[in-house]
Amino acid sequence: MRFMANSRPGPGVTPEQLRIFFKENAFSRPSWNLVQRRVVVQVAVKTGDVPGVVLFLDVDTHQEAADVVNDLDAVRKGLLTFDLDPIGEDLRL
Repeated sequence: MRFMANSRPGPGVTPEQLRIFFKENAFSRPSWNLVQRRVVVQVAVKTGDVPGVVLFLDVDTHQEAADVVNDLDAVRKGLLTFDLDPIGEDLRL
C-alpha cells in the first residue's frame, strides 16, 4: 500500500530552524537506507514559505507508515510532524 506523508513544522518550529536542519542533514544514513529498501519510493521538497518534505511510502499498514516517519530524526527532534494519507493509483471516485 502506498502512503503520502506530508510534513508540517512541529509546534513552535520556525521556517529558519527547518532550513538549517535540512541544510545540515540532507540525507542521513537511516533515511538513505529507507530509499535503498524501497520503503520511501519518492521524495519531494516543498517550496514556499515553510520548508518541508513529502514522502511516498510503500508499506503494508498505516501503523508501519507511522513507525517509519516517527523514526525520522526531524520528527524525533520535534522539528516536523507528518500527516499520513493512503493513496492509490486508481481514479475511481
